[in-house]
Amino acid sequence: MSAGSAARADGVVLVTGASGALGSAVVARLAARGEAVRALVRPGPSRAELEALGAEIARGDLGDERSLRHALRGVARLVHAAELRGADRAAVARQRALHVEGTARLYRAAHDHGVGRIVHVSTTATLGGTRDGSALDETASCNLRSLAHPYVESKLEGEQRALACAWAGMPVVVVLPAVCVGPDAPAARAVAALARGRLGGTLPGGLSLADLDDVADALVAALDRGRPGERYALGGPGASWLELGCALARAGVGRAPRRALPALAARWVGAAARCPLGGELARFAPWFTCARSEKAAAELGYRVRTLEELCQRLTRAPRAQAPAAAREG
Repeated sequence: MSAGSAARADGVVLVTGASGALGSAVVARLAARGEAVRALVRPGPSRAELEALGAEIARGDLGDERSLRHALRGVARLVHAAELRGADRAAVARQRALHVEGTARLYRAAHDHGVGRIVHVSTTATLGGTRDGSALDETASCNLRSLAHPYVESKLEGEQRALACAWAGMPVVVVLPAVCVGPDAPAARAVAALARGRLGGTLPGGLSLADLDDVADALVAALDRGRPGERYALGGPGASWLELGCALARAGVGRAPRRALPALAARWVGAAARCPLGGELARFAPWFTCARSEKAAAELGYRVRTLEELCQRLTRAPRAQAPAAAREG
């Protein structure tokens, strides 16, 4: 039996966060190879775009354990990609409820339903950061707690819940994507605006970027062959914001920033970006949140693109933007 047919024999795959850019990309890949896919979406508007991909729609909410248990009926595997980004007051108030409490409800229900494989989507920000631009791998522990960054704090605690489940014997694999770029990636416009800079310069520090399509491929691979209890960083070439801005200029996007501004100016740079997530990303200054991905490349076939390739992806603006935060699934 081929690997693909073996995967298709495993039963229904439930995807949370399916209405977001990454979740819908995972749904599309699973459906394209013949999987039975169920998309968990919040009650509300029609999800015709997911149904067109071949997904069954399950209405539910990570705050409602009864709806989660209903959605998990007959499910053999689970991709938990639901998240909420943003730094506005409404988003911050809901991040812990989604990333921590919602994750605990979901995995409690998944345990009771005997789900055979879970892929938990975290973030490379939980690896921590450096001041010298060096990249961190999966063995790193987060040293950014002093930032009191609501998104990072809630994602870190959610990841800890996932790993605790794995240590207790549940088949949980943790993947940590860097900031994703691509035509539909919610953070792409913010990254491009911050890198080009305003006020005469760009942010201090730097980051890794990842192509959203490559991350979606790696999530599917983790579903097939990721090792339970392991973390897989899905990063890319580390670059300072200044280097990224200059690379974008070479790709024909705006002027190259002249310098990196002092860390105290980061708040003003984020506000001047005038786009969703700008303020959230600016709060990492002057840290470098760069991740190494050798483990994911070796075990999941993850592709690490060059900075030039990623800049080409950044030149294609997202087709839609959430008003203040990425959508939760």
